[in-house]
Amino acid sequence: MLLSISPGLMIWTAITFAISVFLLWRFAFGPIAETLETAEGTRAEAARLLAEYHETLTSVRAEAEQILERSRKAGDEAKTEIVDEARKQAQRTVEKAQEQLERDIRVALQELKGEIASLTMLATQQVVGRSLDDDDHRRLIDEALKAANLDELGTGA
Repeated sequence: MLLSISPGLMIWTAITFAISVFLLWRFAFGPIAETLETAEGTRAEAARLLAEYHETLTSVRAEAEQILERSRKAGDEAKTEIVDEARKQAQRTVEKAQEQLERDIRVALQELKGEIASLTMLATQQVVGRSLDDDDHRRLIDEALKAANLDELGTGA
Protein backbone atom coordinates (compact mmCIF):
# COMPACT_ATOMS: atom_id res chain seq x y z
CA MET A 1 0.00 0.00 0.00
CA LEU A 2 2.83 2.23 0.11
CA LEU A 3 2.97 2.61 -3.57
CA SER A 4 -0.72 3.09 -4.08
CA ILE A 5 -2.08 6.49 -5.11
CA SER A 6 -4.49 8.04 -2.70
CA PRO A 7 -6.20 11.26 -3.88
CA GLY A 8 -6.91 12.50 -0.32
CA LEU A 9 -3.30 12.09 0.70
CA MET A 10 -2.17 13.97 -2.40
CA ILE A 11 -4.42 16.90 -1.60
CA TRP A 12 -3.24 17.05 1.99
CA THR A 13 0.39 16.75 0.87
CA ALA A 14 -0.11 19.59 -1.64
CA ILE A 15 -1.79 21.77 1.01
CA THR A 16 0.98 21.00 3.54
CA PHE A 17 3.59 21.74 0.87
CA ALA A 18 1.90 25.04 -0.04
CA ILE A 19 1.68 26.08 3.62
CA SER A 20 5.34 25.11 4.17
CA VAL A 21 6.40 27.11 1.08
CA PHE A 22 4.28 30.06 2.22
CA LEU A 23 5.74 29.94 5.76
CA LEU A 24 9.29 29.55 4.47
CA TRP A 25 8.77 32.37 1.99
CA ARG A 26 7.20 34.60 4.59
CA PHE A 27 9.50 33.93 7.56
CA ALA A 28 12.75 32.54 6.09
CA PHE A 29 13.31 33.55 2.47
CA GLY A 30 12.07 37.12 2.90
CA PRO A 31 14.39 37.99 5.81
CA ILE A 32 17.23 36.14 4.10
CA ALA A 33 16.68 38.19 0.93
CA GLU A 34 16.50 41.39 2.95
CA THR A 35 19.67 40.41 4.81
CA LEU A 36 21.40 39.71 1.50
CA GLU A 37 20.28 43.09 0.14
CA THR A 38 21.47 44.80 3.33
CA ALA A 39 24.76 42.93 3.16
CA GLU A 40 25.21 43.96 -0.47
CA GLY A 41 24.47 47.59 0.44
CA THR A 42 26.90 47.41 3.35
CA ARG A 43 29.55 45.89 1.09
CA ALA A 44 29.03 48.67 -1.47
CA GLU A 45 29.27 51.30 1.31
CA ALA A 46 32.46 49.66 2.64
CA ALA A 47 33.95 49.68 -0.86
CA ARG A 48 33.04 53.38 -1.23
CA LEU A 49 34.57 54.19 2.18
CA LEU A 50 37.71 52.23 1.29
CA ALA A 51 38.05 54.21 -1.94
CA GLU A 52 37.60 57.47 0.00
CA TYR A 53 40.19 56.30 2.52
CA HIS A 54 42.69 55.59 -0.26
CA GLU A 55 42.02 59.00 -1.84
CA THR A 56 42.43 60.72 1.52
CA LEU A 57 45.60 58.77 2.26
CA THR A 58 47.04 59.70 -1.13
CA SER A 59 46.12 63.34 -0.57
CA VAL A 60 47.64 63.37 2.93
CA ARG A 61 50.85 61.78 1.65
CA ALA A 62 51.13 64.37 -1.11
CA GLU A 63 50.49 67.18 1.37
CA ALA A 64 53.07 65.74 3.77
CA GLU A 65 55.62 65.65 0.95
CA GLN A 66 54.84 69.28 0.12
CA ILE A 67 55.24 70.28 3.76
CA LEU A 68 58.56 68.42 3.97
CA GLU A 69 59.77 70.06 0.77
CA ARG A 70 58.78 73.51 2.03
CA SER A 71 60.53 72.77 5.33
CA ARG A 72 63.68 71.69 3.50
CA LYS A 73 63.66 74.84 1.39
CA ALA A 74 63.06 77.04 4.43
CA GLY A 75 65.87 75.27 6.27
CA ASP A 76 68.25 75.71 3.33
CA GLU A 77 67.33 79.38 3.03
CA ALA A 78 67.82 79.92 6.76
CA LYS A 79 71.15 78.11 6.63
CA THR A 80 72.31 80.22 3.70
CA GLU A 81 71.17 83.40 5.43
CA ILE A 82 72.95 82.47 8.68
CA VAL A 83 76.16 81.57 6.85
CA ASP A 84 76.06 84.83 4.85
CA GLU A 85 75.44 86.86 7.99
CA ALA A 86 78.30 85.07 9.77
CA ARG A 87 80.63 85.83 6.85
CA LYS A 88 79.60 89.48 6.87
CA GLN A 89 80.11 89.68 10.63
CA ALA A 90 83.53 88.04 10.31
CA GLN A 91 84.47 90.49 7.55
CA ARG A 92 83.34 93.44 9.70
CA THR A 93 85.36 92.10 12.63
CA VAL A 94 88.47 91.73 10.46
CA GLU A 95 88.02 95.24 9.05
CA LYS A 96 87.60 96.70 12.54
CA ALA A 97 90.69 94.85 13.72
CA GLN A 98 92.68 96.17 10.74
CA GLU A 99 91.47 99.71 11.41
CA GLN A 100 92.39 99.40 15.09
CA LEU A 101 95.79 98.02 14.15
CA GLU A 102 96.40 100.94 11.79
CA ARG A 103 95.36 103.41 14.52
CA ASP A 104 97.64 101.69 17.01
CA ILE A 105 100.54 101.83 14.52
CA ARG A 106 99.96 105.56 13.94
CA VAL A 107 99.83 106.22 17.69
CA ALA A 108 102.99 104.13 18.24
CA LEU A 109 104.78 106.01 15.44
CA GLN A 110 103.76 109.37 16.94
CA GLU A 111 105.04 108.24 20.34
CA LEU A 112 108.22 106.97 18.71
CA LYS A 113 108.71 110.32 16.93
CA GLY A 114 108.27 112.09 20.27
CA GLU A 115 110.81 109.77 21.92
CA ILE A 116 113.27 110.29 19.07
CA ALA A 117 112.81 114.04 19.35
CA SER A 118 113.47 113.92 23.10
CA LEU A 119 116.48 111.66 22.68
CA THR A 120 117.82 113.84 19.88
CA MET A 121 117.56 116.98 22.02
CA LEU A 122 119.20 115.23 24.94
CA ALA A 123 121.99 113.85 22.74
CA THR A 124 122.53 117.22 21.07
CA GLN A 125 122.74 119.02 24.40
CA GLN A 126 125.28 116.54 25.65
CA VAL A 127 127.36 116.67 22.46
CA VAL A 128 127.24 120.41 21.98
CA GLY A 129 127.17 121.19 25.63
CA ARG A 130 124.62 123.88 25.32
CA SER A 131 120.92 124.36 24.73
CA LEU A 132 119.71 124.93 21.26
CA ASP A 133 116.94 127.27 20.32
CA ASP A 134 113.61 125.98 18.99
CA ASP A 135 114.59 126.31 15.32
CA ASP A 136 117.73 124.25 15.84
CA HIS A 137 115.75 121.64 17.74
CA ARG A 138 113.15 121.40 15.01
CA ARG A 139 115.79 121.08 12.29
CA LEU A 140 117.67 118.33 14.12
CA ILE A 141 114.45 116.44 14.88
CA ASP A 142 113.36 116.60 11.25
CA GLU A 143 116.76 115.34 10.10
CA ALA A 144 116.63 112.44 12.58
CA LEU A 145 113.13 111.48 11.51
CA LYS A 146 114.10 111.53 7.85
CA ALA A 147 117.05 109.35 8.64
CA ALA A 148 114.84 106.86 10.52
CA ASN A 149 112.27 106.71 7.66
CA LEU A 150 109.38 106.51 10.14
CA ASP A 151 106.99 108.14 7.70
CA GLU A 152 107.38 105.19 5.35
CA LEU A 153 106.60 102.74 8.18
CA GLY A 154 103.24 104.38 8.79
CA THR A 155 102.17 104.04 5.15
CA GLY A 156 103.10 100.38 4.97
CA ALA A 157 105.79 100.92 2.26
